[in-house]
Amino acid sequence: MSSDISPPSTSPKSLARTALIAGIAVLLLAAPITGLLAWEPVEEGNVKVVKKWGATTGEVFEPGAHFINPISQSTASLSVRPQSYTMSSQQGEGEQAQRDDAITVLTEDGLRTDIDVTVRYRVDASKSVSFYRSYRTLETAEKRLIRPSIRSVLRTEAGRLPVTEIYTGEGQTQLKKAAEKQLSKDFAEAGLILEAVQIRNVELPKQYAQAVEEKEITEQRRQQKQDELAVEKLEADRKRIAAQGEADANRILSQSLDQRILTQKYIDKLDQTNTVYIPVGDSGYPQFVRSIEPGANAGDTSNITVDTSKAEIESNTSLNRSTDGTTND
Repeated sequence: MSSDISPPSTSPKSLARTALIAGIAVLLLAAPITGLLAWEPVEEGNVKVVKKWGATTGEVFEPGAHFINPISQSTASLSVRPQSYTMSSQQGEGEQAQRDDAITVLTEDGLRTDIDVTVRYRVDASKSVSFYRSYRTLETAEKRLIRPSIRSVLRTEAGRLPVTEIYTGEGQTQLKKAAEKQLSKDFAEAGLILEAVQIRNVELPKQYAQAVEEKEITEQRRQQKQDELAVEKLEADRKRIAAQGEADANRILSQSLDQRILTQKYIDKLDQTNTVYIPVGDSGYPQFVRSIEPGANAGDTSNITVDTSKAEIESNTSLNRSTDGTTND
């Protein structure tokens, strides 16, 4: 027994139905792929410039979720976070880390000086389309705009300063202000925002740096000598004041002493020594003073020398008169 299989119908209705089913199947398969291609997320700190057939449309996607036509549209991402561009003489720093990249300038007096500088900036999100049209990437902007601009302005401004000022705080502030003024103008036209220009170091010529160091050492020594002289002057003033005080004290003391006080002080002083005092005469001053030798007998008077001067005789006579009440002729 045989069975006959009927061929597929080729009627217009049948063909249309088959095409419809195939189309639906293709759409079902392509929808996820198309959706993934149309999904355009933008991360925080970035923006995306929208392009159609390769040309910018002027539209910018902010951070968040967006959809595009994957067939005709595309995007270019730009970071709007703060950036920095450094030119330094220190190897390992800046964009040219493998070599000395400091800016060499000539001062007003013709001396060569190296300057280390850092430029801090960011893309203006509101002008990102303009920036993208001009530079496309940050690296291109740094190479074509930032690097030549900062070199030009620093060389121009440094030529107005003598080497004695360029390395000082005031001189570096002048360089900084001039650079910020010029770069702010250039950046505004390019869709960038200048945040700061940092003059990080000014490397003086070796000969001048040595001269400055020697001058500083000389100044320190001069200051040290001045301090020493000031101390010596204070010490001299102290001694002079002390001497003047002592002189004034002696003058006051001498004015307050009379003969009786002086005699009594002399006698009080003799009490502290092995000395015999014999007053003779009206004034009571000693006419002879003899130190008793150690070991001598108190009663031994053989070594006592008596001054038989007229003053002594008169004194003894006066004493006798006052005792006896009589006069010896």
